[in-house]
Amino acid sequence: MKQDIDRLMTERDIDAIVVEGPDGLGSANPHFNYFVAGQKLVGTVIKKRGEPAMLIHSPWERKQAEETGLVLIGSDRWNRQEIAQQFPDRLMAAVEYRRRVFSDLGVTGRVGLYGTISAGSFLAVTSALAQHMPHIQFLGEFEQDIISMARLTKDADELDQLRDVGQKTCAVVQEVVDFIRSGRAQGNTLVNTNNTPMTIGDVRALIGRELAARGLEAPYDVIFAQGSDAGLPHAHGDDTAALQLGQSIVFDIYPRPRGGGYYHDMTRTFAIGYASPDLQQIYDDVLGAMEHVLDGLEVGAPTKAYQDETCTYLEARGHKTIGRTYPIDEGYIHSLGHGIGLDLHEDFAFPTFQDRGDRIVPGAVFTIEPGLYYPSRGMGVRIEDTIYCKPDGTFENLTPFPKTLVIPID
Repeated sequence: MKQDIDRLMTERDIDAIVVEGPDGLGSANPHFNYFVAGQKLVGTVIKKRGEPAMLIHSPWERKQAEETGLVLIGSDRWNRQEIAQQFPDRLMAAVEYRRRVFSDLGVTGRVGLYGTISAGSFLAVTSALAQHMPHIQFLGEFEQDIISMARLTKDADELDQLRDVGQKTCAVVQEVVDFIRSGRAQGNTLVNTNNTPMTIGDVRALIGRELAARGLEAPYDVIFAQGSDAGLPHAHGDDTAALQLGQSIVFDIYPRPRGGGYYHDMTRTFAIGYASPDLQQIYDDVLGAMEHVLDGLEVGAPTKAYQDETCTYLEARGHKTIGRTYPIDEGYIHSLGHGIGLDLHEDFAFPTFQDRGDRIVPGAVFTIEPGLYYPSRGMGVRIEDTIYCKPDGTFENLTPFPKTLVIPID
């Protein structure tokens, strides 16, 4: 939570943080958006330890800036025209502008740098600035940085947003199930009421309409993968393919509110009409692994232990796993879950190889998503829920949707 930032700065001996805003008006900058409450504006957030965060913004965007609740400083406080005249070299002009900003605002000491930026030009400016301001030590945190750790734990307002998008996402999935149930079998193919094959493209179009009707968007598209495509975790599915009875369908949907906000992530695996004994067994193994993990979640537990347990559980049922075999193409081939919030994948992991020290803490929101993948057998299964660790140490499932493999067809 934002209230943890000063504590984290103290623990890491960081005197100030500088969060660069987007180069344009895009929203793909979650660290910056975290401070500006999702307002669409260009700027820079500067926070000194123990002091309120400041937003340097364009006067053109004063209205948006006022909505952030931050201490506001117009960027025209520093005369760019004068700087440009004194420093004809554009790089040195950019360095001088930033030098004046930091000097006037008292930024000094150990300064952490964050945000989404154009890496090359930012490196050039920062490297030159460090030579002109030797009293500042610029820092970059490799992973589990201050803002990521603050974002890991959600407050009540964030949870309201996460619950809302979760409920809406489940409603979209239900619409898809109902749409599939409206079809009928023609041999092994599902057909619409007009006797034309029901395709993955038809389903994807429905998903788009239903998301839009609920004010959601899917910036990374949606996975609706059938048969051997379901055996590849990130195959999105062939829009021209007709839905086939009995084949596994991995439906992974991860939307957010239109224009930006908190994501939800859920996956269900379906088979239309019936499931073969082989597919049913794989599904039961994945569901069993998921229930084993969910039943064993504990506050303070290391996340790597749950990945290791999942590997052990699935190995005992005859599946190869990434915990014992690497590289691996079939079986359990990925990690168990990830953090989620303003980013679809936030800086919180259930790792297979190196333990980063992640532990489940009150306020954390993360996914649990075991899967088994067998493209050579024309099938794959993944089940995923989004989970919230409540302040009292209990857990809330933010994906209120049943886990049933077969979609019956009349």
